[in-house]
Amino acid sequence: MDNIDQGMVAWAENKRSIIVRKSSELSTDLPLNFLRQQAHYTTPASNYKLANSAASQGLAPSRKMFAKYDIKPSDIVSTFGVPLAIVQELYHNSNPHAPLVMIDGEDAQALDDEVVVAGRKNAVNIFREADWGHTLRFYRPSGLHLPFCVEDLITVLTQVGEAKSPEAYPVDGLIFPKLEHADEVSWVCNILEKIETKLGLTPNRIKLQILVESGWAVANIADLTRRCLPRLTGIIFGIADYAADLALPEIRFDHPMCDWARAAVVNSAGAVGVPAIDAMTVNYPIADSNLSIADNRQRILNRLKECYDDTVYGIEMGMKGKWVGHPAQLFVVMLAYQVHWSSVAMKTEIEKIKTYQKAVHEKIGATIIDGVMSDRATDRHARVRLRESVAVGVTSAEEGIGLGVVTPSEVAHLSKT
Repeated sequence: MDNIDQGMVAWAENKRSIIVRKSSELSTDLPLNFLRQQAHYTTPASNYKLANSAASQGLAPSRKMFAKYDIKPSDIVSTFGVPLAIVQELYHNSNPHAPLVMIDGEDAQALDDEVVVAGRKNAVNIFREADWGHTLRFYRPSGLHLPFCVEDLITVLTQVGEAKSPEAYPVDGLIFPKLEHADEVSWVCNILEKIETKLGLTPNRIKLQILVESGWAVANIADLTRRCLPRLTGIIFGIADYAADLALPEIRFDHPMCDWARAAVVNSAGAVGVPAIDAMTVNYPIADSNLSIADNRQRILNRLKECYDDTVYGIEMGMKGKWVGHPAQLFVVMLAYQVHWSSVAMKTEIEKIKTYQKAVHEKIGATIIDGVMSDRATDRHARVRLRESVAVGVTSAEEGIGLGVVTPSEVAHLSKT
């Protein structure tokens, strides 16, 4: 060891530090509020009343529908097989806001000049005036291949900031549809940079999420993801356009090709540290005018159960949230995630961290916890889960700070958002 070539050591250490720095740039450390994306509530920009309700009321309209069809918490319990206490807590929630609302200027409105212009105006007004609460506020413009794209982007994202300080800018980010190649992402990011400069916003203030909804998007997902950094706060799977692009026989949630694409989304999102968001359940819980009240009640319960099961399916694959287009879907997706978090033994994860910390203190590299091997990798997994747990309010901020999974400054920022 005395004869080690110190020049070679210095050279190798320098190269290592460069590689480590470059690698660190391929991931992001999200603010905790962006880990709260269990449901993306999408609403058409062209319908001011509906979009304003989504932003301001979130879950509240679902209670009106449940009352209309006499759907009680006990019915949800018996249909879904979930704990009554969790259903009642959500059913009577005094803060009905959705985790994220997307004002949709693309697929949810007609491709008509007047409709598009009205949608832009509505989007600006809703972002500026709605009672958003702690909801994350996102906008989806027309896609790159539609003639409305550029004006959607520049009009909405600049007008929402007029006569407002940079700190009061009322849009959290952009959800951009149908991106397939990395140069398309660069084009979007360049426009966002110019808008930020024009409005005096800090660099990367306008976040970006991408919709993966085509064969090319899945094939290029790693390049798309890298090019979005450091703006990226989520990757979303769009099942309907994906099924159309591949000419699949049907839009089926658990189709093998859809599961393959879903796995690609989870992998890429996890690689850079952002949430993977699952596709919408396309069968909406709406009544059929040809059916009786009783039959419609069962129809709605069946469709809500389908949405709940789809959510659980995604959770088990690693999805951190799901798209919804109806307030009752919002209810059941939030319910599925609350049931999930209630079933996760976070106290066990906390004990794993403490036991491993003790083993490290005693200069032991790996240890056994309840007959299971625990080392640096299992400790890392527990820490990632606990960080999410603090973000969604399952684990206390104090506990998270004490274990070092979150910082006091992160918690202070979370309380303001």
